[in-house]
Amino acid sequence: MAGFHAGESTASPVDWTRRAIATVALCFAINMADGVDVTILSFIAPRIQQDWSIGPDVMGTLFSAGLLGMAIGGMFIAPLADKFGRRKVILVALALMSAGMLASGFAASVSQLFTLRVIVGAGIGTVLAAMAALASESAPERHRSLAVGLVQAGYPFAAVFTGLLVAQLLPIYGWHALLIGAGGITVFLFPLAWVLLGDSVPAADGANGEAVKGGVRSLFSPLLRGRTLALWGAVFFGLMVLYFIVSWITKLAIEAGLSETNGIYAGALYNFGAFSGTVAMSFLAVRVPLGKLVPTMLCGAAVAMVWFGSVEMSVAGTMVNAFLIGVLLQGGYNGVWPLAAETYPSHVRATGIGWAIGIGRSGAIVGPFIGGQLMAAKVSLPILFSAYCVPLLACATCAFAVQRLSRNPAN
Repeated sequence: MAGFHAGESTASPVDWTRRAIATVALCFAINMADGVDVTILSFIAPRIQQDWSIGPDVMGTLFSAGLLGMAIGGMFIAPLADKFGRRKVILVALALMSAGMLASGFAASVSQLFTLRVIVGAGIGTVLAAMAALASESAPERHRSLAVGLVQAGYPFAAVFTGLLVAQLLPIYGWHALLIGAGGITVFLFPLAWVLLGDSVPAADGANGEAVKGGVRSLFSPLLRGRTLALWGAVFFGLMVLYFIVSWITKLAIEAGLSETNGIYAGALYNFGAFSGTVAMSFLAVRVPLGKLVPTMLCGAAVAMVWFGSVEMSVAGTMVNAFLIGVLLQGGYNGVWPLAAETYPSHVRATGIGWAIGIGRSGAIVGPFIGGQLMAAKVSLPILFSAYCVPLLACATCAFAVQRLSRNPAN
């Protein structure tokens, strides 16, 4: 699979270059901004509900707004990166994120905040696909999974500090000011991306005998059809569980007996676990096939989730369990993206990843929404967490199938 660099051959470098390191580092920083923009809503959700007198069902709709935007960005904007280059599309995505987040700080109603979260989500969905493709193509071939995995780690890394800062600043400044501050981070990254990113278009790779035309139709060629469907299943089921946890972890921790502040800290610890698990997965992926590593971690996450919902624990025990869920759930799920980058040739990589993001976001929309409805219906925590283990195990099965089909394209 061909990679690309500005003004250079489309072949991947044999070793790490300064440009490759700078590109991956910038993608990590942009993904940090994504982490702030998405997770801040879960940390401030209890305060928004209090200020606007809305229930968990309405809050679930606001969570779903950003995910709807991600689907739009991933399916309809990100594929343009295969035609016009990664740089142009990433810059457009950053502009959408910046405008949406800054304006969110002035939202005065649920409908306004919903619309602005769709705009922010469109930017995030776009940039996630383009960055995964860019990181994969910038790194040496043997370290592609490591590069894409490390970029994914930026999201939970930022979420850790978002939770810690929100716990301290929310009582003082309120949630409107925090949304404006989050938007300022994305604005700061725009000129860095403008200067550091090369402006190239990936070359088509016909080495496998496939037509070199890109576009969505190519994802269903005989070679890629099975991988595409399995990848869509992995992302759909994985995000159904992941966004349920990310959106409601603070509220669930409070339901488990913690105070509001400790609930926010539990959310931060979950994200620290997610960062640790993603980094661990990235380095393990150099030696362990992702088709085995990802399912193993996700099955462990199912056990940790059942434990969280069923066993009465001390504050410390709840915190440790939240951390463990982060390590296994998000660390394991984030292995799907380097797996996706390996699955597609460069000329359809952003399209393939973007459509996986878009299709998967339907699961991400369903997950928090169903969670909000179940919580509004006063379903017990043991049943709630056990129910979400079903799609989690389905994600593990699909991830295993992606790599198997990639290695045995005739199957």
